[in-house]
Amino acid sequence: MNGSDTPERTRRIDRVRKLLAVARDPGATEHEAATALAMAQRLMEDFGISDQECRARDACENQTERGTRANEPPKWEDDLAGLIGRAFACDLIFLASGKWAFIGIDPLPEVAAYAFDVLHRQLSRARRTYIAEKLKRVTVRANKVRRADLFCDGWVAGVARKVNRMVRRPEDGDAIKAYTALAYPSLTELSPRDRNADRNLRDYEHRDWQSGRRDGQSAELNAGVGVGGAAPALIGADPLDRLAEAAKGLMP
Repeated sequence: MNGSDTPERTRRIDRVRKLLAVARDPGATEHEAATALAMAQRLMEDFGISDQECRARDACENQTERGTRANEPPKWEDDLAGLIGRAFACDLIFLASGKWAFIGIDPLPEVAAYAFDVLHRQLSRARRTYIAEKLKRVTVRANKVRRADLFCDGWVAGVARKVNRMVRRPEDGDAIKAYTALAYPSLTELSPRDRNADRNLRDYEHRDWQSGRRDGQSAELNAGVGVGGAAPALIGADPLDRLAEAAKGLMP
C-alpha cells in the first residue's frame, strides 16, 4: 500500500487486527475481550500502528487494463467507470496512466475491473461501427467526434438499465476510505471531457444518443472471471447483473 509496508510491519498489523477482532467478538468473555484490546493497543503504541492502517487492511484495489490515454477522460468513460464502481460497491480513482483503479472489499475490485474492461471494449467497438456506418457522411471531424460521444453517452445509459447497485456496509466504507487515504493521499477532483456540454442538441443528435441507448441495452459479459481462486461460469449471453450476482455469492 505504501513504502513502509514491510513484511514485518504487515504481520504486526495483522496481529493487531486479530486481537481487535477478539475484543469485538460477542462470544468472548469480558476478560478475554479486555486482554485482547489491551494487547492490541500496546502493539499499536509500540510500533506506531494507526487505527487507519488496521481498517485499510480490509480493502484492496484492482486496476483496469483499458482506459483513455489522456489526462481528461471523456464523459462517457467516466460515466461507465462510475456505473461499474457503484454496481460493485467500489470507490473509483482515475490514474495518471489513463487507467482506473477500483477500491473495495475483495473480490469486488477485481470483478469491477473485469466488467469495465469488457464493457469498454464492447463500447469502443460499437463506437467505431457507428462512426463507419452512420456518421460516414459527416465531413467535419469535430462534429463526428461529438456525435460519436453522444452515441457513447446513450450506450452507457442503456447499460445502466441492466445494473443493480450493490449495498455497501458501513464498515466496508470505513475500510475503503482508510485505504484510499493511505494509498492516494494527494487526490484532486477529476474533470471529464464533455464535448457536448452547454450545447442545444439537434434532432439528429438526439437520435445519436437514442441509438447508443438501444445498442447499450444489448451489452453482455459472456466470459468467466477468476476471483479469489474461484471462476464463476458466465455461460452464453450473460448480462452485467448476472456478474453482480456471481460476485455477491463470493462475498464472505
